[in-house]
Amino acid sequence: MFPFKPGGLAVLLGAGVLASCGPEQMKTLRQAETALIGEDASVLAACIGAPVAVRDAPDGVGKVHAFSSAQARGADGTLRAAPRPKAESRATACVIEFAVADGRIRAMDVENRGGWGGGRIKRCAAIVRRCGPQ
Repeated sequence: MFPFKPGGLAVLLGAGVLASCGPEQMKTLRQAETALIGEDASVLAACIGAPVAVRDAPDGVGKVHAFSSAQARGADGTLRAAPRPKAESRATACVIEFAVADGRIRAMDVENRGGWGGGRIKRCAAIVRRCGPQ
């Protein structure tokens, strides 16, 4: 998944990895990436919720905020950090990570641990649906 690069999702998509996935979900992921890169990191809490984990970035610059489709949602639809997702849910979850440096989002990376077929991309799109154009 690393290193993070601006437009990383576009590179992944260009490779054809997700060619058989739903076009609406892909559009949602692309729009969210475009809308979020360069924005203040506080928008993540507003449009996604609480990260399941925050760790140091592998390059030593900033932090990586991870959000998982296995996380519980609050009444407002945003993700909650607690309760922690169960191991069996984490194993097949979609995880979207954001590299944050100097308070700004610098990259977005998507890992769908359950694979991309069978409509599983919907779990990824659901994480960032509220972050793109409304």
